[in-house]
Amino acid sequence: MTTTARNAATVVLRELTPRITLATLPTPLVPAATLATTLDLDALQIKNDGQTGKVYGGNKVRKLEFLFGDAMHRGCDCVITFGAAGSNHALATAIYATRLGLKCHVVMSDQPVTPYIAQTLRYHALLGTNLVLANDYGESIDIADQLAAHHPTGARRLYRIPWGGSSPLGALGFVNAAFELADQCGDIAPDVIYVACGTMGTVAGLALGLRLAGLKTRINAVSVVPPSLSTATGIAGLFVAANQKLHEIDTTIPLLEDPLVNLTLRDEFFGSGYAETTSECTQAVALIHNTEDITLEMTYTGKALAALIHDARRQRLTGQRVVFWNTYNTRPYPPAVNAAQETSLPDWARHYLPTATDAQ
Repeated sequence: MTTTARNAATVVLRELTPRITLATLPTPLVPAATLATTLDLDALQIKNDGQTGKVYGGNKVRKLEFLFGDAMHRGCDCVITFGAAGSNHALATAIYATRLGLKCHVVMSDQPVTPYIAQTLRYHALLGTNLVLANDYGESIDIADQLAAHHPTGARRLYRIPWGGSSPLGALGFVNAAFELADQCGDIAPDVIYVACGTMGTVAGLALGLRLAGLKTRINAVSVVPPSLSTATGIAGLFVAANQKLHEIDTTIPLLEDPLVNLTLRDEFFGSGYAETTSECTQAVALIHNTEDITLEMTYTGKALAALIHDARRQRLTGQRVVFWNTYNTRPYPPAVNAAQETSLPDWARHYLPTATDAQ
């Protein structure tokens, strides 16, 4: 890809697309020397998107910059999004919506009970997020439609953010992230990136951005959701749509063919279900904590690291420059979360909260 194409895309992302600055960029790209030695890797770096925002980090913040930018441009006063009960995306959306003065609805789905969900729900209680439970995808859409129809200032002022912020517009946040990585790497680009893949916007944006930046870096997109929800076809569709969006704004940005040429979707580390941990995931989370003092979680980042460790131990990464993209928020919750009024949570959320017996 030519420098002209990348420069044109950079101008579009920074100046011609509505965008609200939420993130503190660039996020660190740091060597993981101890973990590299443990895995007998020549070069391993961690791209720490846990530090994207000062208030709350993770990969969702990059997407929300463009999505909230669009919402504010359209004059919206409220957002609605979707996610499981412990969704980091849903929490990030609620946090930044509140900071922008927007009301926030989240349509949630059930998931296995894990300790961190209680704190996530308490954070929502602190923010005043309107949480609604849906039993399936169809009901989620129906609830969103009903909330829009009854929105006090009109349906057009309620902005709908998809699961994970993954839309062609949201994916532009990771086109920008790929350019950021290219700047940090200089003349020595990584050979391969390992990153969790849920709603596909992160990996689609990265795949597009790497190619526009002229990097030959490959992506191992490690699926953390059921195979029907994270597909090669879905990734390709987001890639093409995001590429088209950039091209429509500036026709010097080329339309690229073969959207999956630099990406491999890995589904063998998913396990038995969403948010259901695996032994490989548990071991990976412990290993990076012990070697690099980095905290991951069991739903997304632990499974992505498990794939990297699996490949390293089978000598598939010998002589390669490897990047692990940490998408998990590293910012601590404010102390006020511990004092949030649980009574403001809906009844269905109570079974995620610890009981008196649990506390003993």
